Amino acid sequence: LSGLRQRMMNRIDDSNNLGTSDVNSSKIEILLAPPPVSNVDDKDAAVVASKSSLILALGREVTGGASGEIEAIATVELRLQPTDAKIPFSEPWFDKVERNCAKLFNMDISPKDKQLQPYLSNLCVDQSVRGRQIGKAMCRVVESIAKDAWGYEKLYLHVDLENVAALNLYKKEGFNDVGSRWNPFWAGQAAEIGYYVKHI
Repeated sequence: LSGLRQRMMNRIDDSNNLGTSDVNSSKIEILLAPPPVSNVDDKDAAVVASKSSLILALGREVTGGASGEIEAIATVELRLQPTDAKIPFSEPWFDKVERNCAKLFNMDISPKDKQLQPYLSNLCVDQSVRGRQIGKAMCRVVESIAKDAWGYEKLYLHVDLENVAALNLYKKEGFNDVGSRWNPFWAGQAAEIGYYVKHI
């Protein structure tokens, strides 16, 4: 979780630099801005993107807790990723090592798209609130950000094909199997994780 924690801290630092006065639309636009990869060369773009995730959390006040105490009931992450079907690790340096190993073994790891694309990950909904379409709402918020704020036309994700609830959610939301898997000999069961895309 250290990689996720670092990506969250990057966004928190960004928001702290905006000042503590009331939140307005220009501050929200800055927080929802896409990772700064447009003026970065290809080899550095993945590193910049992996450090610039947007993590959304849905919270509620803790019943019987201290005043203002909030607990997270759902989270989701949006970031940019190469579209080579590789399941991202929390630490970007490990992704780079694994891609380099794949190249050494002459694996075809060609991305589906020339540029990094939005990637939905880490969608979690607390068991106590499942069945209330919170996961669906989180998917739609991420989709809206990827399309309207970031200006992209596709959204990718990985899903465990044995997680029927998640798989059904993504299919109902219009995600389709890309048809490729990250399948190096060392991947083990990770090669069975589905790689899906939605045109937004």
